[in-house]
Amino acid sequence: MTAGAQRATLVPDPGSDDATIPVVAVSAGSETYGFPLSAVREILMPPPLTEVPRSAEHFLGVIAVRGEIITLVDLPTLLKLEVLDRQPLGRVILVDVGDELIGVAVDRVVQVSQLQPDQIEYASAMSADLSEYVVGVARIPSESSSNGDQMVILIDPGALLGGLK
Repeated sequence: MTAGAQRATLVPDPGSDDATIPVVAVSAGSETYGFPLSAVREILMPPPLTEVPRSAEHFLGVIAVRGEIITLVDLPTLLKLEVLDRQPLGRVILVDVGDELIGVAVDRVVQVSQLQPDQIEYASAMSADLSEYVVGVARIPSESSSNGDQMVILIDPGALLGGLK
């Protein structure tokens, strides 16, 4: 397991004096999701994609990043989101999940936020489908909206991506 995967939980940044938790907020469909920055290795423009025949719906195919072959999954499809107006791939985030690197296709990267622990409402009783990989919900200041805070669903990347079949 890599160091990035070991730290891929919502724990304060060890280099932070004020116990902030760095999170990458991304949009998928009409929702905003947050991944721990410690699990995100890189954010890319979508590279050329090689489709894999007879693969699951959420698998888009494989991509090559600096000679490494990486599985690419579609976050909205993986989360079973209804997407009315499907856009071309916006960004790919490379997420460190244990001994594997997985590419996650998202519509766009919203922002990187430093969350205070009191900004997070941890999910203890959510629907059965979500509770496996949703850590909680946070409010972050919206950079693109004048109506205040934006809700971000915080994801445990190991639980969401670790057992993909």
